[in-house]
Amino acid sequence: MTDRRLFVSWNMDCETVQEESQATGGSADWATAERAMRGYVERLVERGQRVTLFLVPRLAEALPEVVRDLIAAGAEPGLHIHPQTTDLGYDAHLGQLPLETQRLLLQQGRDRVAAVAGRAPTSFRSGCISESWEIFPMLLELGFTQGSTTLPGRNLPSVAAVCVNDTPFANWREGGFGRRFLELPVGVALDEVGPHREAPCSPRHLRLEYEGIADWGPGLIREYVRRQVELGWWLKSLGVMTHNTRCYDDPAEPARRNLELIADAIEATAEEFGLEVVPATLAEVHGAAV
Repeated sequence: MTDRRLFVSWNMDCETVQEESQATGGSADWATAERAMRGYVERLVERGQRVTLFLVPRLAEALPEVVRDLIAAGAEPGLHIHPQTTDLGYDAHLGQLPLETQRLLLQQGRDRVAAVAGRAPTSFRSGCISESWEIFPMLLELGFTQGSTTLPGRNLPSVAAVCVNDTPFANWREGGFGRRFLELPVGVALDEVGPHREAPCSPRHLRLEYEGIADWGPGLIREYVRRQVELGWWLKSLGVMTHNTRCYDDPAEPARRNLELIADAIEATAEEFGLEVVPATLAEVHGAAV
């Protein structure tokens, strides 16, 4: 019998502030970062949704009470790595560094987030989606079992983010010795995925602060879900992302209005195709998949 569940996961890249690292595109100040994180999680919890917070270690250390409060509210702590953050000292993107340096940053980042969160993160996303296939065995060795690490259709060699032909739906990445990593991409425009995409390019995807998402987002969602239903995809999912740069506690904030619109569109699309929306963190999706 075809699985009629649609796992929906909302996530946020929680960056450090611009004063410390402009390369990572973070908040103007810590107050905005906190308002973004609290407002995002609190509104989604009100709607019965689940959130994964991809935390830059420096952000977690700067706002420990915020992180712990949101974990207590049900958010999942994940790891987000930008080597350019000032306390790490590397002027490059993750996928541009030697593998041993990547491993060091992943291990240090895991431990720093764990010290704040009270448990080690098991979900991962790299800054700018910068990485290569070699990262998956390392992630598994370090205790990461799932993530949103690819953006199918993205072709940005300048930051080592080349995902043009990646599978746009939930899929397993092999890590050797029978280990597998569950990859859960953010929802993307499917007509912008594939070998026809020349660099530099990045597909439209469900990132709430994007201008125009109110116009094209609902259609993207419908086609993304329709294709999974048509294919009988083994695990139907939909990921939505944002950054901690907008005040989600303010109903007048455009990105907050986009959150409401996208959430409504997901519910309408699931109803159209006879699917049950299952709110889940990335770790919870992994738990349902094994």
